[in-house]
Amino acid sequence: MPSALVVVPTYDEVDNLERTIGRLRQSVPHAQVLIVDDASPDGTGALADALAEGDAGVEVLHRTDRGYGSAVRAGLARGLEAGVDAIAVIDADGSYDVMLLGEMLEAIDADVDLVIASRWVPGGDVRAMAGRRRLLSRAGNRYARTLLGTDVQDLTSTCRVYSTRVLRRVPFDRLRSDSIAFQIELAVRIAQAGGRIVEMPVQFTERAVGVSKTDVGMVLDTLRRVTLWGARGIRARPRG
Repeated sequence: MPSALVVVPTYDEVDNLERTIGRLRQSVPHAQVLIVDDASPDGTGALADALAEGDAGVEVLHRTDRGYGSAVRAGLARGLEAGVDAIAVIDADGSYDVMLLGEMLEAIDADVDLVIASRWVPGGDVRAMAGRRRLLSRAGNRYARTLLGTDVQDLTSTCRVYSTRVLRRVPFDRLRSDSIAFQIELAVRIAQAGGRIVEMPVQFTERAVGVSKTDVGMVLDTLRRVTLWGARGIRARPRG
């Protein structure tokens, strides 16, 4: 299994973080964990520090900025500096089954550069998600696939494992999007860099505790960006 860093972006996840980190340490005990907290006002940062004090495999990065995309970029940069073979990213809310991470890490090899835990491939299981959100997610993914020329079914999944060899070929200084759009943009950049992307079915359960960070503004921004990328001829294929 490759050496790995698991990046966990957090904002106001004090009720979910400890359980998520505990399951992570069970699923991939060999991996280091980096909690990236954006100055959560609910005490998430203090809880993260306490978890790190009790576990040498857990580290915390405190930021004054706020933004999912920039938090993930900071975590990816830390992993690249550490020289690990693979970097996983997963939300702190417990929606994705973290026990799949071990299998996802094992799939990273000479031919696979990005493994996505997919809700929308055969075998994927989505629970407790409102019908409207389910429809919006599937329709949005279909729209992005069509405009950007990719067959990835779940471009917006936030549970992923990247090989560091492909990340070193990605122009991070050109990534400007955040939230949902960031997931799509990074997958496209990896495809353009020649990376092979595979999807694994995952059990996804809508969060039971806390509030989702996704709102109408994020969805509209994502649609706007995808439309603009499509109009500019940006496609998810290797560049010559």
